[in-house]
Amino acid sequence: MTLMAVALLCSFSAADAVITVDQNAPEYHDGDAYYSIYDINKSSANFEATAFLTTDASGNSVDITAYNDGNITANSDNPYASVHTSLTLAQAGKLTYDAGHGEDDYVAFYLSANQQGSSTDNFYGIDKLEIYTSSSATVDSIKDARHGVIAYSFDSHETGQLELFYGNGNSNWDVVLYVPLDNFKLINNDYQQTYVHFILNTYTDTAGPDSWIYDSNNDSLVPEPSSALLIALGGLVSLFKRRR
Repeated sequence: MTLMAVALLCSFSAADAVITVDQNAPEYHDGDAYYSIYDINKSSANFEATAFLTTDASGNSVDITAYNDGNITANSDNPYASVHTSLTLAQAGKLTYDAGHGEDDYVAFYLSANQQGSSTDNFYGIDKLEIYTSSSATVDSIKDARHGVIAYSFDSHETGQLELFYGNGNSNWDVVLYVPLDNFKLINNDYQQTYVHFILNTYTDTAGPDSWIYDSNNDSLVPEPSSALLIALGGLVSLFKRRR
């Protein structure tokens, strides 16, 4: 191989590539997490979309950095966030789903995109996305949000930009990100004390507001370990009384 050929190969990187999730490639597996386009068979009539992070640059092709800081007023490094509420693991809940290697428990983050454009640029282009767990309901900066324990990370420098096309779903959601429940580090062994910090750094806004949401009507909400323990103890007490 000539030196010129080697130089040409080295000039290309993963960042030059593009990963697309659309009708032609409905799922993208990123390690043990994966993205999936809207599927009516996975949705339900009682789906209740609750936004924890909504961004809007009111313009085309703007690179946005945003995160759910849990504060009422967006921070100086969170200027495009109009909704940025706290989110606990108990609120996010879990789904049991077979991704091709047996059933596992996942935490689902739904994207409701409202971009505009031609059929070739209706996408939500992610460069970097990070999810952390923390004992803090609010944080004052992205740096503070990263003080938690990492649960998931996507970086376009390693794989290429991730383009999540929208328009496949209804008003609820377009694409869902499934992250294994085991990836989330519990705080004090309590799902309600475990806060989720969701960081977009960055994504490409091609117009209109976009929301990351969770299903507040999810029937599979993760119970508090303390509650499960009380239920178990109650059953043991009842059994003991019956035996007496």
